[in-house]
Amino acid sequence: MQTPIERYAALDLGSNSFHLLLAEFRGQRMVRLHTDRAMVRLAEGLDAERNLDPAVSERALAALNRFQPVLEKLPSDHIRVVGTNTLRAAAANADGFLEEAESILGVPVEIISGIEEARLIYSGVMAAADGPPRLRCVIDIGGGSTELVRGSESPEKLQSLYMGCVSYSKRYFADGIISRQTVNHFKRAQRAARAELQELQHMATEAEVVGCSGTVKAVSRVLNGGEVEDIKREDIDRLAQEVAEAEHIADLDLPNLDEERRPVFAAGLAILHAIFCELDIQRMEVSPYAIREGIVHDLAGRLHGGDRRADTVAWVVQRWQIDANQARRVSDTALKLLQQLRPEYPPEGRQRLRWAIQLHEVGLALTHSSFRKLGAFMIKHADLAGFSKGEQEHLAYLVRNQRGRIKQLKEHYGFHPSPDLLLCLRLGCIIHRDRTERTLQGINLADQGDAYRLQIEREWLDSSPAIEELLYQEELHWQSQLRPLRLLAV
Repeated sequence: MQTPIERYAALDLGSNSFHLLLAEFRGQRMVRLHTDRAMVRLAEGLDAERNLDPAVSERALAALNRFQPVLEKLPSDHIRVVGTNTLRAAAANADGFLEEAESILGVPVEIISGIEEARLIYSGVMAAADGPPRLRCVIDIGGGSTELVRGSESPEKLQSLYMGCVSYSKRYFADGIISRQTVNHFKRAQRAARAELQELQHMATEAEVVGCSGTVKAVSRVLNGGEVEDIKREDIDRLAQEVAEAEHIADLDLPNLDEERRPVFAAGLAILHAIFCELDIQRMEVSPYAIREGIVHDLAGRLHGGDRRADTVAWVVQRWQIDANQARRVSDTALKLLQQLRPEYPPEGRQRLRWAIQLHEVGLALTHSSFRKLGAFMIKHADLAGFSKGEQEHLAYLVRNQRGRIKQLKEHYGFHPSPDLLLCLRLGCIIHRDRTERTLQGINLADQGDAYRLQIEREWLDSSPAIEELLYQEELHWQSQLRPLRLLAV
């Protein structure tokens, strides 16, 4: 029987452009069915307080409305929407925009870290790579950040720098390339970029260099008569000199430059030329693939047993020597309690609970006195491959609140903690506090509408007096919550 063809959509909400990709897999080969792009320049609308300008927000939402008909034909778990540098910066003040975006698209927007962005870019570029694995340096200059990745079969060194064609345009080119005070902004931007790259000179050593995305492609077209071909050092040196000597980008005769790209071209070129100079690059290939293709590959993996997040959790467990047997005991019990409480709880939520429990003792690797607080900090701020920032925040919340007083955190877009998951995790930790096996026979957890009810047979409690005391303390901890816990011994 022929395997049904599944389609996937990736939407990258970048700082300069929004990019949509619709693709399917034919065997192991990904086929791009539809692409669309909207030049939004989201980074232009970010002020000093990291608020998004309403006019730019409207421009962005209009683009999402254009993409929506493509997305509505797919199951929600076959769609992934990610926000990168500008939305990372504006996340604390962008709830309204993100909520409107989700209402248009029908799926949440996931804000990802710069390192996760770099990983997905590398995954996408490698999907188009030919021949046997070899050492590569992948470079992507976006609107607000620049990602550099060194690796072969998998990424070995990932970097994300806060420099992009839109952010540098705002900072250095507001009044042209050479200002009235004869300050050469192109050279200033180039020096600033080279300073950022000082510690990364090794990234391209003995590696095949591959560039991707808008700035790289725009420079390639300008240098190669409108075609996307390799960028040579002598050619980009010459172009950089021409731009540096111009008074304004509008004065340059660049027939193969898209007019939408022209306002940010000088800044992007300054960054790219700085990379060539600082990393001593002589030739750069240009890939047709980038982060969108990486998102699609990642999404397909999640649905077919290749979830990168599971690999990351397993690596953390091994790296920090977390007690896997205790994690298994607590996980089995917590998931059984969740099944009693919410038989139809979504699979993604069950997986989140499982991962939180696998990681809940990570802080013990460094300290016993504040291991919950430290563990939560590690999970929230670490570069965990495959996870969005919101997913890490949820995991950190569960780890921080595994026992003791429940710390209330302010909810925001993408972070709405589940009391169901928290209760099941905490009960699992209590039941296995002494690190022994225990059955749930005689225990039932239910939702009574205004409260949780934990019903336990008296015989079970009598056999575990220390746990009985912990359960009564737990009942007190939940009295301040919206839905309290009631312990019933029968």
